[in-house]
Amino acid sequence: MSEKGSVKVSGIWAKLGGRLLLLGIPLFLLSAYIWNKPMDYMDVEYALWQEEKDFVRGVGENGNGASITEDPDILVIGDSRAKSSIIPKELTDRSIYNMAIGGATSLEMYYALDNYLRHHRAPEQAIIIFAPCHLCTIDNWQQNQFFNYLGLNELLETEIAAIRYNEPTIAYPGAFGDLLSFRLRLPNKYLDQAYQAKFSGNRAANLEKYASVRHDLGYTEFGTEDGNDGLNYETRHPVFDYSPFIRYYYDRLLKLCESHGIAVTIEQAPINEASATVITDEFWTGYRDYMESIAKEHPDFNVVIDIPVYKNRYFGDNNHMNRSGAEVFTAEIKPKYSFLES
Repeated sequence: MSEKGSVKVSGIWAKLGGRLLLLGIPLFLLSAYIWNKPMDYMDVEYALWQEEKDFVRGVGENGNGASITEDPDILVIGDSRAKSSIIPKELTDRSIYNMAIGGATSLEMYYALDNYLRHHRAPEQAIIIFAPCHLCTIDNWQQNQFFNYLGLNELLETEIAAIRYNEPTIAYPGAFGDLLSFRLRLPNKYLDQAYQAKFSGNRAANLEKYASVRHDLGYTEFGTEDGNDGLNYETRHPVFDYSPFIRYYYDRLLKLCESHGIAVTIEQAPINEASATVITDEFWTGYRDYMESIAKEHPDFNVVIDIPVYKNRYFGDNNHMNRSGAEVFTAEIKPKYSFLES
């Protein structure tokens, strides 16, 4: 190639490199924003998960790096029904925190407690509540990844267990590609959410929710209606088709409590009357058998088998109690357990 031709080719490559650089700078800035400012663009559910994650790891308000030195005597562990049905400040004068999160199964709560115990003294008591449907199905795995709730080692361990138990919501074609994309917070997973929030439009609401949940010791409402007669998730299951994968993590959660000397009470959050009349006898029989097997395996635990039924007016949506319902349920279980006395 002649010298003139060589110079021409070099010029083409230089222009191409310049254009790629110009394209790369915005992409880098966008990725940096997505990585560092999730409270700005995530929906309000993220604030709940992040608050719990910070609490578990002993981090101060809004992840500001300050250490949390309080080690509650009592922890509430579970899903959104646990979070919305027990009001810690009304349950006991002892130190307590509701570290349940919406949509959680025993998978998230096992790792939550494991991380908690790495940063805190073990509590004396744990009150565990999971909706029966969350013993059957995982409905939040994409959200779990989207919020980057689990650490990398925990994610890999989860994938391996899901393959072992053939859990299709986690072990599916392309699962490791999704795992990597979420972990790196790539724009293909987050740009739409950021755009919908106009990049910083959710910040004020998220900070407010975070502070509110922290102030209320982990309690929050999920439904705010003055009553609801809708059908809950359990009505979608003709039988209690529990997941062996979820049971695997449930057993790990209970054994983790035992190994740290944590006394366990497994409670049941109420359901509304509308759902109680639709849920099949086969489902109830299967669920009772499941809980009785847990009680048999852990004779030192206090295991409540039956699920209470409350009037529809105590529900803020088809699955969760409103504030009035939570006040009634909290007051009802308060005298049941001596460990709640100050």
